[in-house]
Amino acid sequence: MKSTMTLRIAFADEGGNPYNISVLNPRERVTKEDVKNVGDIITNNNLINGKQGFVKTFNGASIITRTEKEL
Repeated sequence: MKSTMTLRIAFADEGGNPYNISVLNPRERVTKEDVKNVGDIITNNNLINGKQGFVKTFNGASIITRTEKEL
């Protein structure tokens, strides 16, 4: 059985368009504070362009766990 985790961080650009960043296999025990700090760095320093301007709003994050089982 193979299991993977993905950390998905959600943002919105200056035009309100959604923008997501996915991080495969993040370290164990990523906290809400950790992700918020990264989101603040991205939004405060204009590091990523979205469809309409820079990514400006941090909208939260989630961890997605996927398990594959061979038949």
